[in-house]
Amino acid sequence: MNRHYETLMALLRARHSCRAFAPRPLENAVLDALGAAFAQTPQAGGGRGLACTFITDAARLRELAEAGTRAFAALCDNIPSAFIREEMQRYGENFFWFGDAPALAVVTCRKPPAFLQAALGDKAALQWGGELSGAMAAFALLLAAQTLDLGACCLTGPLAVWQEMENRLAIPKHDHLVLLTALGYRKDSP
Repeated sequence: MNRHYETLMALLRARHSCRAFAPRPLENAVLDALGAAFAQTPQAGGGRGLACTFITDAARLRELAEAGTRAFAALCDNIPSAFIREEMQRYGENFFWFGDAPALAVVTCRKPPAFLQAALGDKAALQWGGELSGAMAAFALLLAAQTLDLGACCLTGPLAVWQEMENRLAIPKHDHLVLLTALGYRKDSP
């Protein structure tokens, strides 16, 4: 194989999800580099309003995580089946740890147009490709983080309370949250 393939495979093998970050902020140059990698990702249909915003304010990150925790607890409280409620509570125990990360990448995309929703129903979002584009871009973000010696962890669990997250993040009505990615310098080696 050629050297580019081998470099890619080494990068893929070295990448691990990271949830323990050093208390060191990410420099603006690092955030710019991550944003540039995100922007280079192909998008379905040539573009679906994909965006990546970085939150680095520690107080805002903690508030967002705490609000998500409260919203998820309320969601679980409203589940009539004790078995399902307990399973959901266990399932959600690790959704909102990102409050301690130095940075959080918020990936959003444009919602499918109304005519697609009317014609395709539940499959409109899949055909539109915004979420898929967001996932591809998040993977580019993860690989870029690896090359910059950062730890990263992609999070979709907070989408269980997507309305609370979108409200707290002030996401415009025509967009929606695809996923979150916690970022920072690793506390320990993987």
